[in-house]
Amino acid sequence: MGISMWSLIESQNRNKQNTWLYVAFWLFNPVTIVMSTRGSNDNIIAMLVYVTMYYLLKKEYVKAGLVYGLSVHFKIYPIIYSFVFYLYIDCDKKQILQGKVSIFRNFFTANRITFTLVSASTFIAFTGLFYYIYGYEFLYEGYLYHFVRKDNRHNYSVYFYTIYQLYDKSSSTFAILAFIPQWSVVIAAGFLFYYDLFFAMLIQTWCFVAFNKVLTEQYFLWYMSIIPFVCINNG
Repeated sequence: MGISMWSLIESQNRNKQNTWLYVAFWLFNPVTIVMSTRGSNDNIIAMLVYVTMYYLLKKEYVKAGLVYGLSVHFKIYPIIYSFVFYLYIDCDKKQILQGKVSIFRNFFTANRITFTLVSASTFIAFTGLFYYIYGYEFLYEGYLYHFVRKDNRHNYSVYFYTIYQLYDKSSSTFAILAFIPQWSVVIAAGFLFYYDLFFAMLIQTWCFVAFNKVLTEQYFLWYMSIIPFVCINNG
């Protein structure tokens, strides 16, 4: 993970002598260490996202698609970056900032379609393989469970007290409705800032975590892992 992070920062950082500071922020962060030693796999997800960004910025879209498809299979939350990755490919940041280019201009490009097809095919292939091995239990525990999940313990969510009060109710309507504000801000952030890849991903992740109906300490890793990249070239 440190190697992939170092490589990504070196490829973007003008002041390369500070690379070690950005990497150290993550590798020696107490939250990173505690979450890893307790058995959380969220750092593996962060590493796969790092590698995806690295290949995306290097314009190696087949490799980026393969790793991204694997990351979404490994844990579903990186799916929030899908349309930001798509729009970032082949975008012209300078013209966008000048208001000269519409988001829908050249919406379908060869590179965008390549990345989409490769990442989707990778995800579907892994899903099919594990469904073949484990059956419906895999689909439910890996994906479907998140639509109806209710957790009234160890939860920092803004919905904590509501979930606590409604926990004994059989209806899952609230669990599903909670996705509306969450995905509204995630999508809005993506469309507003897609041309600035690191910043868009940070805002998206922070919004996704802040409005998630289940929120524990490991979720903080998701946006903390992107903070060093936003700091690059902003000093």
